[in-house]
Amino acid sequence: MKLKTLGDILVESAIPADNPSAERRIRVRLNAEGVEKRPLLSETEGATRYFSRYAGQFIYGKQNLHKGAFGIIPSELDGFESSSDLPAFDVSDQCRPKWLEYFFKQGNYYKSLVSIARGAATKRIQPNELFKVKLPIPTLKIQDEIIAQMDSYASTQSDLQNEITHQQSLLAKLKQAILQEAIQGKLTEDWRAAHPDVEPASQILKRIQAEKARLIAEKKLRPEKPLPKITPAEIPFEIPKGWEWCSLGSLGYTQTGTTPDTTVPENFGNFIPFIKPADIDDVGITYEEKGLTERGLSEGRLIEPDSIMMVCIGSSTGKVAVNDRPVSCNQQINAITFLDEVHERCVEFILKSPYFQTALWAATKTGITPIINKSKWAGIAIPLPPLAEQSAIVERVEALMEHCRALEVEIVHARTHAAHLLQAVLKEAFAPAT
Repeated sequence: MKLKTLGDILVESAIPADNPSAERRIRVRLNAEGVEKRPLLSETEGATRYFSRYAGQFIYGKQNLHKGAFGIIPSELDGFESSSDLPAFDVSDQCRPKWLEYFFKQGNYYKSLVSIARGAATKRIQPNELFKVKLPIPTLKIQDEIIAQMDSYASTQSDLQNEITHQQSLLAKLKQAILQEAIQGKLTEDWRAAHPDVEPASQILKRIQAEKARLIAEKKLRPEKPLPKITPAEIPFEIPKGWEWCSLGSLGYTQTGTTPDTTVPENFGNFIPFIKPADIDDVGITYEEKGLTERGLSEGRLIEPDSIMMVCIGSSTGKVAVNDRPVSCNQQINAITFLDEVHERCVEFILKSPYFQTALWAATKTGITPIINKSKWAGIAIPLPPLAEQSAIVERVEALMEHCRALEVEIVHARTHAAHLLQAVLKEAFAPAT
């Protein structure tokens, strides 16, 4: 198999577009995802020169070739345009355009081309540097045979990836269904039948109310505005006997975080973690070493362990987790600390459920930045099970979620295996070039 340079098989095409039109522009997607019509953008008339591009030409992005910005122009984009930052090339008749495309994809070879990028502020790969790259050029017959084999593998991989994506979607729906059935008491119907005499949730609420009144009387808590009563119209579904509909805030006292003065370095250190929205995800909370000092905490908020913390500003609104240690947090997070024995993981599952997330966003003020204030957040109605049943719910949800996590691992493994299989075939096809 002969080795040739790209300069031997590519000739740059620079035919100026006769009537440039913003509606006929193309772009090259990253990660080797090919060429497509560019969305219509506002641009200054005549500020950039455009060139006509034709089906079958090789095209790449000078700034992002090493990030997979390359492809072969498809027939439906014949006659479209791009600027000189996306140069296009006629391919010699000794090389199939698709052979060239698979060459760049094999082993993610395109990533290695960062070594030939040149420039100070912005690095670009110019055609004269790209032309030095060598690749194997077998006979057209062999190219066609390998391309047909690769197309078959690629089609199979695409079907597999689509199926994997579908499975991930179904799994996400399953996890949501588990949470919804949990908060409606459906997961623990048999448990209730076997435990008919547990203390009802109403007793928890009475003890919390008494404890809150005591702490307010002792000036350990600030008085709060009375929470709105839950009307029948607000109750979206029936709950089992012994459960109670209550406002989230009725389970304890709520706080909104705050950020100490950032111009005072003495406020920041490693005395206590300082939680930000990015630190909260489905797995839990990431505790960075750097947080607040004792001085910084005096200007912030202390969130006791086993509190519920939820992002209540921005696109991440609704992310929720339980802290396992004392923390502080910024003003984009609301927290509730319980005043009687409540299973915090059960409440976390309630707040992650489709019901609560829908109610949360319904109460959220949308605009440039979505936001829900503490009082509205605390006023959202939740179904509260008896304490003993809360533990049963947590046990069953965690067991089901563990099964879901095992399925996720299998799905991720299948996706990785599919990608590796295609790369292995590509590597074998282009072995002389590596």
